[in-house]
Amino acid sequence: MKPHHLSHLSLIVLLAAFAAGGGCNYMAYMGQALQGDEEVTEVEADYRGLEGKSIAVMVAADEYVLFTHPDAQIGVARAVSARLADNMPSVIVMDPAKVVQFQAENPYWYAIPYSELIQKMDVDAIVLIDLVEYQTHEPGNKYIWQGIITGNVGVILADAENPDDFVYYTTVRALFPEDRKVGVVDANNATIQLGMHSIFSRDAAGLFYDHSIVRPN
Repeated sequence: MKPHHLSHLSLIVLLAAFAAGGGCNYMAYMGQALQGDEEVTEVEADYRGLEGKSIAVMVAADEYVLFTHPDAQIGVARAVSARLADNMPSVIVMDPAKVVQFQAENPYWYAIPYSELIQKMDVDAIVLIDLVEYQTHEPGNKYIWQGIITGNVGVILADAENPDDFVYYTTVRALFPEDRKVGVVDANNATIQLGMHSIFSRDAAGLFYDHSIVRPN
């Protein structure tokens, strides 16, 4: 397999952009964490079969999601790829821009058998994320911001006994802000999407390595 290198995208940059683009609610959220008023949860990997492999993160979305949120696919792919690259030194993560380019040039890529798809991507494993829910507002309320991503996350291995089947499959749902049962008014589209991508990528990529989750109390 030919390695496809992804330079480690620092999550510090992501958080800095997130803080800079947000309103008072999000600055307060970050302030709480920085002041130490926080709860730490230790999470063990749910699947450890990606260690030492070259990986492509592929994000699938229906036409409605791609029409209403054209950047959803690349945004989620970048966020999850960055988390994997930053937290799993033994893996080589394909540049998400190249993955999305392949998808654009092959609009029926999702119909290709997985065993053939993984050969075309020239990697050891594909993390396939199927977005079944992606929204930036509270359902039915265009005035209340609330980020929600639900995605089915599956792993395809080139050396699996049957590479046309998933070797691992689960569903991840992320809510932003995660410390509120309802949405917020003081926000904007860029802030909400950065936040929801950050939380979804934390939980989706975090399926594959041990990590800590820090939440303000």
